[in-house]
Amino acid sequence: MDCIKEGQTVLLIWSGGSPPQDLEEIVGRMTQLAGSTGKVNVEHIDRLKLSSHTESSFDNIYSGITFPSTFVHNFDTLAEIARILKPSGSLILRQTTGNVNSLVTQDKIVSTLKLSGFINISQGAPVAIRDEQLKTLQKVLSTENKIDVVEMKCEKPSYNVGTSTQLKLSFAKKKETSTGNAAKVWTLSAQDINDDVDIIDSDDLLDENDRKKPDPSTLKSVCGPNSGKKKACKNCSCGLAEDLANGVEGAQPKSACGSCYLGDAFRCASCPYLGMPAFKPGDKISLSDRQLKPDI
Repeated sequence: MDCIKEGQTVLLIWSGGSPPQDLEEIVGRMTQLAGSTGKVNVEHIDRLKLSSHTESSFDNIYSGITFPSTFVHNFDTLAEIARILKPSGSLILRQTTGNVNSLVTQDKIVSTLKLSGFINISQGAPVAIRDEQLKTLQKVLSTENKIDVVEMKCEKPSYNVGTSTQLKLSFAKKKETSTGNAAKVWTLSAQDINDDVDIIDSDDLLDENDRKKPDPSTLKSVCGPNSGKKKACKNCSCGLAEDLANGVEGAQPKSACGSCYLGDAFRCASCPYLGMPAFKPGDKISLSDRQLKPDI
């Protein structure tokens, strides 16, 4: 009971069958340690949930330290203890273990404590049991097998279940790295360049065909018969501007009768527009070489 300090609130959980004198002795020792400003409460294990204790009410809770204590600290019991225990409060429990179907193993109790939210779990040496106490436990459990009692101490975290806190998040944009620092990233030191690194000469990647001067005629653009009137763009490099300057492309042919735009019914046999659909006067019509030089 060294965890009890003056002014603290303590809860003792007991089970049926404990001698009244033993219970009174334990409560008296706890009351003496808690002092006049402290308080000791006693609760039966079967009425722990029915009592509806306020959340975070006790500084220390002792469970199963009276003989004979054969109840199992299951998840529901430990979860209720964790609820009424103050943050950073201590739980000291004793659990009867052994090769009996109604009991649990020591590892199982440790696992249940962790699942209930307790931390800093420490396992002490088996509790010394007097012969008359051992016989009482064996009589209650209806067994002659060996029975041990282990004592464990654990703590509740420094916060309650469901506690929330505000996180400080910064959404400010990070300053972009200056160009000077960016240039330093690509700077190679003398240690990065050594004789063991093979550097490929870019001229070795070119063959004889890559070194030949291209034919100027291959640089000219090829336009189809339906491309309309061709115009040289500014800074023309394909040779079209020179062709237009030398008069390679002739003017648009003119109709002799003035009725070619009406359709084939109004066109003569040598009309260059023969076979073309009707069009509006003044529209620009593109003619192929075959149409400009018909086979008469």
